[in-house]
Amino acid sequence: MLGGKSDRSAANHRGPSLSGAEETSGVREITAILVSWRDAEEAEAAVASLAGGRQSPAAGGIRVSLVIVDNGSALAGRGRVAAVWPDASLLVNAENRGFAAAANQGARAAQGDVLLFLNPDTRAVGDPFGELARAFREHPEAVAVAPRLLDLEGEPRSGDRLAPPDREDQFTFQLRRLPTLGSDARQLLLFDHCFPNNRRRRRERYAEADRETSFPVEQAAGAALAVRRSAFEAVGGFDERFFPAWFEDVDLCARLHRLGAILYWPEACFRHRGRVSSRTLGYTRFLPIYYANALRYRERYTSWTRWAYRGLLVAGMLLRLIALPLRPRVPRPRGEAARGYLRTLILGLTFRSRSEPGNPKSKIQP
Repeated sequence: MLGGKSDRSAANHRGPSLSGAEETSGVREITAILVSWRDAEEAEAAVASLAGGRQSPAAGGIRVSLVIVDNGSALAGRGRVAAVWPDASLLVNAENRGFAAAANQGARAAQGDVLLFLNPDTRAVGDPFGELARAFREHPEAVAVAPRLLDLEGEPRSGDRLAPPDREDQFTFQLRRLPTLGSDARQLLLFDHCFPNNRRRRRERYAEADRETSFPVEQAAGAALAVRRSAFEAVGGFDERFFPAWFEDVDLCARLHRLGAILYWPEACFRHRGRVSSRTLGYTRFLPIYYANALRYRERYTSWTRWAYRGLLVAGMLLRLIALPLRPRVPRPRGEAARGYLRTLILGLTFRSRSEPGNPKSKIQP
């Protein structure tokens, strides 16, 4: 029944090991895990779309369960959620624990052998569950499957040109290679902004790949990502140092990538709005948080490349401050943008990690 409760121990329903015979036997249950923060209406719409997909005859007998983690948002409309998914589990936190901690909390309460992490601004297209199960069944080497993301609103895109960094659509946003110092430099020094369809960015974003067929990727957006439970537990879940959000999915993919393939699977499909949390925070707060987690992720770099990234970050914010008065059009008020750039510049000069790099502080196991 839907209602506030504490999460159950993962030890009671831990998935098979990666080397176990059951790993190749298909998927018995998929648990969708949805973390809500100040987005009750979005979460309710997402649940309704998932419920519609679950009822599709194409589901092929796959059991689908749902865990919602209310991350300090006092989720409204519990009755409306219960009406469309009566047996959903709702975990209520008194405060915002951050996406990573809440997602790990949801994973502990989940019963599925596949965990489907979703943002509240996603909408299922048809039945994604049967196709996700088929992907895992046909590809036992896959530790995670990324369904195709389409834009929630607007006209369907035509062609494969990449959108600029400050106006990314789902084609540009969803799939990418893991960050390198080279890709960091292009982004921070505004090369990708000036030449968004450049050859290296196209390679990084898999722009040349046929998006109508499946293929392995290094990283897929955590807005909609299905992960084998056994693999999720093997890598320790999400790293909760990435608070309140951003880069926790990059970090998870980097660790999953060592275990097996992350597979893009276009037959399973979701629509995604994007940028909801950043708009809720406001640019002045969002930008320093985003880059603090970018610095935290790059603790895995060698010492000199970590310092090189910090230098690039400082230079990039200075460039943005200098260019801001010269830009004919800006996506947000100039004063707000200037405050965000200045705070991020100071962050680049003063950042100190709150914990040493190494094993993540998440723990999805007790």
